[in-house]
Amino acid sequence: LPIRDLVTKAGDLVLAARPCWAMSPLVVSQLLPAQRLFDVVIFDEASQVRPADAITSIIRGHQLVVAGDPHQLPPTTFFARFLAAGDEQAGGGSDGTGDDDSDSATNTGDFESILDVLQTLLPSRRLQWHYRSKDERLITFSNVHIYDNDLITFPGVLTGTPVEHVLVDGRLSPGQQAPAPEEVEAVVDLVLRHAEQRPTESLGVITMSDKQAQRIDAKLRAARAGRPDLTGFFSENPDGIRRPFFVKNIERVQGDERDSIILSIGYAKGVDGRLPHRFGPLNLDGGERRLNVAVTRARRRMTVVSSFSDYDMHPEKLRATGARLLRAYLEYARLGADLTGSGQATGIDLNPFEDDVLKALQEAGIRVVPQYGVSGCRIDFAAAHPEQPGRMVLAIEADGASYHSSQSARDRDRLRQEHLERLGWRFHRIWSTSWFRDPITELAKVQAAWKEAVTAVDSDAPARPTMPTPRTKPVGSTPVPPRRKGARPRLRARGTPIVQYTDSQLDALVRWIRSDELLRTEEELVEAARSELGYGRLGPVIRSRLTEAVRRTNVGNGTV
Repeated sequence: LPIRDLVTKAGDLVLAARPCWAMSPLVVSQLLPAQRLFDVVIFDEASQVRPADAITSIIRGHQLVVAGDPHQLPPTTFFARFLAAGDEQAGGGSDGTGDDDSDSATNTGDFESILDVLQTLLPSRRLQWHYRSKDERLITFSNVHIYDNDLITFPGVLTGTPVEHVLVDGRLSPGQQAPAPEEVEAVVDLVLRHAEQRPTESLGVITMSDKQAQRIDAKLRAARAGRPDLTGFFSENPDGIRRPFFVKNIERVQGDERDSIILSIGYAKGVDGRLPHRFGPLNLDGGERRLNVAVTRARRRMTVVSSFSDYDMHPEKLRATGARLLRAYLEYARLGADLTGSGQATGIDLNPFEDDVLKALQEAGIRVVPQYGVSGCRIDFAAAHPEQPGRMVLAIEADGASYHSSQSARDRDRLRQEHLERLGWRFHRIWSTSWFRDPITELAKVQAAWKEAVTAVDSDAPARPTMPTPRTKPVGSTPVPPRRKGARPRLRARGTPIVQYTDSQLDALVRWIRSDELLRTEEELVEAARSELGYGRLGPVIRSRLTEAVRRTNVGNGTV
């Protein structure tokens, strides 16, 4: 039977066998009868669900839970606008590259999503604990600039920065659209280096536009042709070891997460060395939400690649909130995401009990950092590895001020310890009453726990790979306009019907266009060939013949 009929006739049996169903609102409408089938309906990523699309799911349940983040992307209506406006209008992008994937969402009244609607109707609870990042500095930027320092985050075990900025010295050559070729090469180098050195860790590449993603993907596929040893890393089904690799634009990554993320900014200086302050979707209303999504996808490390730094962005020219936030994030990455100088909190006084513990630990030869972390939820004492600089091994918690400030016993006695252990910490608790009664015995317990943690780290510590050095052109060099190799193929008079050209003639023209080695998408190559042939527009026959020529000549050329 079709699923709809099966559920209608034997709903109790089907739901008893499979009590939890996961599906999109569209699939709900297609498969399920319009009945109250479920006790609870839960929306995840509710900020991306239009109110009209949500109704069909809401009516199929007795209770409703809506989970979402108003600071992330609203519903995307790009394809609806594409169908309404036609190819030509949809192709004009705000960054001059014709790839505006922005989403000025169609609202229901004043509401973009079902999250916006129900925030005004239902009681709400703010979820504050952040679990994705293995190091809180991956989320600290958004916590400060987006969430008003309201998130509860936890420090990682490594003091080395999890956020890096790879600055590439590249400019756009005449006829080249963003991104700069040097930036694409640097991203590909980083991807290949990750596949070599961290094959068990997942990786994703985020770009500011779809065409930029296509260029990086094409260049990467060309580079992978000579590296069959890395095929397993790029497979779509990596045997459950990690999530598959992706290259996506900023509009498509909400809900994704990977161990490592490479964020390619894409925009570049012109031949004159000036930076046009056009940043595509970041210059639009809600651009800060797009950037917030992009910079919060990483679990372990974040690498930002750009051909300009925050110094190149003039604050007085940045009118959009998203563009100003980009400048702040580039500064944050350049500084290594270190807001406190060493991971140690400043301006926090220890109470007499904590001060007594600190002195005893230091006298015992245990190097510790008090109040370790950068958010409001710090570790009382973080003990370092004696021989591995930058490696913390033991979280020592005392029942001092931070302990008693927890809202519940569940938080302070169980959840904090569980989450710290998930992040790689060993955990030890010092009770104040036990310390006052017998500090010598309690200190011995701490020493034993510290030695055990050091031994555990020594037994399974992986080698720490070095970061690759990006390819750059010499600072201050002047880009040389690319030249095509060989003579231009002899063509008929401009505007001659394309049916009079043979496949070999069109292939020769496309090969000559490719010979300047600029990165282009398939559509850009078709457009360049159209211009050379002297056609005013692309009709269906012209588009078909030129597209076939581009695909026939696409052998390791770094072009989609």
